[in-house]
Amino acid sequence: MGPDLFISTSSNDREAVTFLNDLFHEAAGQGVSDIHFQEQEGECRVRYRLPGGLVDRLILPRHTARVVDDKIRSRAQLPAGERKCPLDGRMRLRFPDRRLDVRVAISPNVSGQLTVCRLLDQANAARRLIDIEMTAAVRDSIQRLVEEPNGLFLVTGPTGSGKTTTLYAIINELNDPSRNIITIENPVEYQVSGISQINIDGHVDFAGALRAVLRQDPDIILIGEIRDAETAQIAVQAAITGHLVLASLHANNAAMAVTRMIDLGVDPVTLAASLRGVTAQRLVRRIAGEPVYQEPNEAELAWLRQHGMRFHKSPRFAAPQHQMAYQGNVPVIEFIVVDAGVRRAATNQAGTQAIYAAATLQPQFETLAEAGARLALAGHTSLGEVRRITSDVDVVAAGESRLGNILVGLGLINMAQITEAIAHVIHERRSGRVLRLGEALIELGLCAPSDLLHGMGQAPAAALSITEKMMTAGVISREAGQDAIQSWRSGGGSLFDKLVETGLCDWEDIHEAAGIPAGD
Repeated sequence: MGPDLFISTSSNDREAVTFLNDLFHEAAGQGVSDIHFQEQEGECRVRYRLPGGLVDRLILPRHTARVVDDKIRSRAQLPAGERKCPLDGRMRLRFPDRRLDVRVAISPNVSGQLTVCRLLDQANAARRLIDIEMTAAVRDSIQRLVEEPNGLFLVTGPTGSGKTTTLYAIINELNDPSRNIITIENPVEYQVSGISQINIDGHVDFAGALRAVLRQDPDIILIGEIRDAETAQIAVQAAITGHLVLASLHANNAAMAVTRMIDLGVDPVTLAASLRGVTAQRLVRRIAGEPVYQEPNEAELAWLRQHGMRFHKSPRFAAPQHQMAYQGNVPVIEFIVVDAGVRRAATNQAGTQAIYAAATLQPQFETLAEAGARLALAGHTSLGEVRRITSDVDVVAAGESRLGNILVGLGLINMAQITEAIAHVIHERRSGRVLRLGEALIELGLCAPSDLLHGMGQAPAAALSITEKMMTAGVISREAGQDAIQSWRSGGGSLFDKLVETGLCDWEDIHEAAGIPAGD
């Protein structure tokens, strides 16, 4: 072993050193975020932190645990004799195939101590957006967003959800000699050449560092975390005054990130003017080997319906061959572009449901639940993993499903055709032509106009928008239209069917208001 790993100094510690080097290398390869060494009752319990939670790795006998502790303290330059106070340190391990930075936190407790080693795989520092698994529509939307000369881009999610990896992937896309890129982090996790990185410590806080950075002619600023009102307000002002600001924020989902910033005291109008996009993400475990496919049980079907997902025929989701057949992680991403509709909802402080309603019109948008279910359908993870990373807080109000999901649920198209249509939208946009998802479906011959309208009548954002056009044009009286909308909200189904059945308009009126030709 070279000096870049744990080293043995006698025959008494050789076994422990070999164990430590193998343990850290194995953990990094499995996507472990933390290794826990928990002393209890004369032994040491070693556990891995994976997206599914803590997993027991093994139990070390007391004498081996003591040598392991000495080696970790030595490597992290922590005092061997200090057993009564919490300690924080850092060490670096260099393997032939990867380099790890490890943050070490030791806390004494009544049964000994708990040592937690946070693994920071430096391979993540070189990742680009193409290296992070996401749909083509999400990747295209993020790339277009970060090409803007200014604005605020937020990445949300809990600790260990891959926020920093995503932010650095964006930094790597933008890192060239023509730009002054400065990061403010606590602590700096990945070191990247060509950019200036500021480590927050006891001498400076995020707000103070950010004020100083603004005097250093930055083009792009990365803020490790917006955690207080002052930092939030300075970040928004920086985004308005010509800087591209990337930041992480703790929020349950993308829409709640907007309301979180407002709760921190940011003026809604100013926030709406500066914000360009919000990503919420989680990590789920990736199925190792060939998955098995099975139909959802009753509880899983109820969860799918709760999150607005209905299927024409029972879907089959992936599952591992056995309970532990997972290796590595795959991100689940919810991305909202702050367009006119989202900006209007934010300015009016209409709440997360109004933001989601506006986002459903965006081709790249999926809720965390929808994005996760798609990954389970594709065989990357299991539905159980997806359910673990969502909660009732993430549920979009009943009926707020996206048009594509509704068409799939009605059996009019399939997910592969939706993906094909979204790819066509992206291709046309790059050519300078703006195309909506429904228009792409018709243009590619994947969906008949009448079928498209049938689905749009059940998609709240589309149905209400088209009905509003007809009320504004006088095709439908506003009073009668509002009564029909109220009845539809309580009864479900298609708003357009209800309008036609009650004689308020005909299908030709709806086709005209939607801008969709009537011919099949």
